[in-house]
Amino acid sequence: MHNFRVVYLMPRPENLMAQPDKDVPGFYRHATLLSSPDARSIISEIRQRGGLPLEVKQVRPKPAWLSSVNRAYKLQLLQAINYNVKGGMSAARALEMVVEGETGANRAQLNPALTVLRTGGTFPEAMRALGFFDASTVSIMEAGERTGRMKDSLNAAASHYEKTSNGIKAMFGAVSWTLLDIGFAVTSIIGLRFSLLPTLTGSGKGVGETEAEREAFQKLVDQAYLVNDLLIAGTVVLFAFVMVGVYGYAANVRSIRDKADAVMARIPSLGTALQNGAISTSFTVASSMLRGGVPFLPSASTAAAGTEHRDVREFWSNAVQRVETGETIPRALNSPMLNSSESMLIASHNTQRELGEVLERIADRRDGIAMAASKKFALWMFVASMVYSGIAVMFTLYVVYVQNKMMMSKASGT
Repeated sequence: MHNFRVVYLMPRPENLMAQPDKDVPGFYRHATLLSSPDARSIISEIRQRGGLPLEVKQVRPKPAWLSSVNRAYKLQLLQAINYNVKGGMSAARALEMVVEGETGANRAQLNPALTVLRTGGTFPEAMRALGFFDASTVSIMEAGERTGRMKDSLNAAASHYEKTSNGIKAMFGAVSWTLLDIGFAVTSIIGLRFSLLPTLTGSGKGVGETEAEREAFQKLVDQAYLVNDLLIAGTVVLFAFVMVGVYGYAANVRSIRDKADAVMARIPSLGTALQNGAISTSFTVASSMLRGGVPFLPSASTAAAGTEHRDVREFWSNAVQRVETGETIPRALNSPMLNSSESMLIASHNTQRELGEVLERIADRRDGIAMAASKKFALWMFVASMVYSGIAVMFTLYVVYVQNKMMMSKASGT
């Protein structure tokens, strides 16, 4: 299948983007992108519908590294669908109309959803076919399809995606600075290992007046080589583990993701940031649905499906099970994951809407904790990288100091 930019006239408007043609009265000009094996098929289809094709031009695909859709566009896509659904459209028709109205470069990446819809697929299937959204966001939409609350689910999906995006930005900033610090540290270590130490070895051959002094100096140089080699080897091993974890997330390999999550949960500050970020996101989803009139059980089930964090997912799943066995909502939400003030707030609600507002307040507070923890993690990583490179630098400087001391002693003796 190829993508074509098509301009054609039709005696009736086929979408909201159609405009009356000035040169041909009674016809409407359409400009869109269509997928087809060849241009002839498009021309034939337009003529069969009573239209007049004016231009059919193939759109060459961008290189893979240039074809990514940014998160702002994805959020706008969700919001555009949501506005159309609020206006009375079905979610599938809203998505179809949004795709048809896109005539820019991103249309090529929206066409898979259009294909799914036109071959009988559901709205969640079409959204999944885009590959734009994480499994949690799509799960929220699927929950809306099952419960008949698509309008509320789209609100929740947009809130979830926006909050997740903000969390990712914060973590990306922390990780970026961390990687930058580590990069400088590794660069300094490599420079010491392959530049300064060989120079010291060459210039240190004449250091010392006795064989014992020369052997002692060479031993120091060998130790400096060992320290640098160990640090470089540790960096390689750490990088390999990080790449495996990235692959597990990118390819959605559950076994790798679970292990990576378990490791990150044990890292100070990082584990706190991830858990509180997941709590904030899931509470925002539940709050949005509760305030929209969705009952607690489907709201909690959607919140459970909308998070990848194991502990947070278990929190919501346990709450659903406890309510189904007859417990009250405040008791079902009582968990060690919440502090006493949060449990008190939940217990004080009188209506479903108030519960939604309480959950939103808790989500805002946890979001602040997650942001603070991510900044603290970045600070700790900066300190760790300085210590990491400082070990090699200080050891090598000590070798330089001993060399200079021996050379000055030799010079003063002569």
